[in-house]
Amino acid sequence: MENDIISAIEKQLSEGKGFEINFEGEIPNISDIKGLSKISKNEISDIKGIKKIRKKKVLEDHRDFIIDASKVLIKNKIPFKVTVFPNEIILRFDLDHYIHLYPDKFVVIGFNNLEEFPISLMKSYFPKNKEIKILRPIR
Repeated sequence: MENDIISAIEKQLSEGKGFEINFEGEIPNISDIKGLSKISKNEISDIKGIKKIRKKKVLEDHRDFIIDASKVLIKNKIPFKVTVFPNEIILRFDLDHYIHLYPDKFVVIGFNNLEEFPISLMKSYFPKNKEIKILRPIR
C-alpha cells in the first residue's frame, strides 16, 4: 500500500502537480490540492492578460527530498500538502508550519529549530550542499 502512494507521489511530481496526503484511519490517501476558483476554465480564455501556465519542472534534489520526506511522514501518519511552483516547492504541514524549497536554499518556516517534530524526522534528508534557513515564529 505504501509503495502505491509513493509511486503516485512520483507521478504527481513528474507531471509538475501538487498533492495532498490525508489519512482515513490507518490508510493514507493522496488527492489533488483543492483550491477555489471564481471563474470556469472556459471563461479564462476570454480574459486578457491571462496566460496558460506551462508544465512546472521539479528540480531533481527537490524531487528526491519530497519523496524521502513523504516516506517518513506517511510512516508516522502525518498529513501534509505539496504545492509545486516553477523551480520551487512548498511542503506544508499547516498554515504556519512549512518548508519552502528554493533552487539555492531550503527555508524552514514556523519552527524554532531542526529538532522540532516533524522536521526532526526528515532533517537527515536535507541536501548538504544547500543553505538551510530557519524562520522562527514571532511570539
